[in-house]
Amino acid sequence: MKTRLLSLASILCATLLHAEGPDISSWSITVKGGIAYPVLGEFSGSAGEQTSSSTDDEGNVTTTGNNANINSLSWDDAFKDFMNFAVELDFWEGSSRSLYFGVSRTQATGKTTNLGTYNGSGVSATFSDYSDVGLYAGFRWGLGQPASWIKSLISVQAGATIVDGIDAQVTNIPNYSKIGIYKNTTAFSAGAFVSIIITPLEFFEIGIDSGFQYQTGLDGDNSQLELLGLNGINSEGQLGLVPVRILATIKF
Repeated sequence: MKTRLLSLASILCATLLHAEGPDISSWSITVKGGIAYPVLGEFSGSAGEQTSSSTDDEGNVTTTGNNANINSLSWDDAFKDFMNFAVELDFWEGSSRSLYFGVSRTQATGKTTNLGTYNGSGVSATFSDYSDVGLYAGFRWGLGQPASWIKSLISVQAGATIVDGIDAQVTNIPNYSKIGIYKNTTAFSAGAFVSIIITPLEFFEIGIDSGFQYQTGLDGDNSQLELLGLNGINSEGQLGLVPVRILATIKF
């Protein structure tokens, strides 16, 4: 993960250094964090098949299939307590427009949930915690005429999110107690946010922001699921989040 983060950071920095940007009048650093709500996308899909039997000319019976019925899961089914944190560096052109770069982290706690059945037995799974790190760039501009002590900003951004692999401790699947679901993945991400900012001091701001952040699907880990005939469950993994965050900004 560190190697990929350094590579992405190098690309962003090279873009900033070589592009003919706006006339920068000031810069600022913002720290933000808060809860996040998954509102779009499925964590995993459904999978399974019924068993069937056939008898050859010598009377030998061959049984195929896994007699499984694995349910699809939402992100809320598999995880709880999503939190999102970010640090952003803004380069301002005037008082209401900026180009910014950010680093974010999202985390959630894995839950234990019922998956369905396998060979007629109930299966439950306890998922590992969710964790990702994002790098992104975006534009920010003011909405309306800012007052001296309060203003609103709209932001749009895009970048890459590096998501740690996700596995599950499972019950009642023969020969397996732990199964990989998704591999380490670098996903595309994009988002749009609205911020309400209060300026108690000339160099310091506080506020709240919220919006919508989307990332593309995760890479399935089929090293075990394919052997079990369950590789369909990791064909999802898109995630849409609505973070609600408190922010603090220092202006230079």
